[in-house]
Amino acid sequence: MNTTIRTTLMGVLAFAAASAQAQVIVHGTRVIFPGDQREVTVRLQNTAERAALVQTWTDDGNPEAKPETASTPFLLRPPVFRLDAGKSQVVRMQFTGAALPQDRESLYWFNALDIPPKPSADKVPSGNFLQFSVRTRIKIFYRPKGLTASAAAAAHEKVQWKVVPEGKGWALQASNPTPYYVNFSQIDLQAGGKAYPHSDIGMVPPLSTATFALPGLGSKPVQADVQYVYVTDQGANLTRSVPLSVP
Repeated sequence: MNTTIRTTLMGVLAFAAASAQAQVIVHGTRVIFPGDQREVTVRLQNTAERAALVQTWTDDGNPEAKPETASTPFLLRPPVFRLDAGKSQVVRMQFTGAALPQDRESLYWFNALDIPPKPSADKVPSGNFLQFSVRTRIKIFYRPKGLTASAAAAAHEKVQWKVVPEGKGWALQASNPTPYYVNFSQIDLQAGGKAYPHSDIGMVPPLSTATFALPGLGSKPVQADVQYVYVTDQGANLTRSVPLSVP
């Protein structure tokens, strides 16, 4: 009996991630959409030795949103296309002109689903195979007119850090007074000759605060440094160390 299992990666599927790798890659780790432009482009490339069917869509932060129900102020052209082996395709992202906040950035997500073709009979003599459709998901930052790339690059310097209680332990609280999203790929508290890392990546929205748990920290330090790795518009990871805010 022929058995085909096609799994669509719509969230974080650990098993799928371990069992399948994206062959259609998105160039860049984020999309910056300047408010004075009507369109930007995203380039995708097929690194596999077979063709793929690719579906693209945007969402407003819900990873479970389906292409037909997700609502965002962007249109993608083409939304579905065949991408031959070794070839690339430019997807045009157009802004619809929807009313968005003009005093801060807005965050959306770009999705690309790589749907592989059914393997030929000579590849699976038994007739049974397990097949995955792998999704790549990256951030879209809509940056209103008047907000600049240079100010966005310096936004991490304005973040204020302090240790606050969280549950039965402690956490770092980051206060972001800027109109930009500040993204971190690593956050550590350096205190008493020890490092207390936050176990996940982090992001602080504009004009907001965010907390990052510090497992293992037993008491609030009097003096400490925060070492973090922040992510630039180009996707580069840069390290900086700053003193903990007092008190």
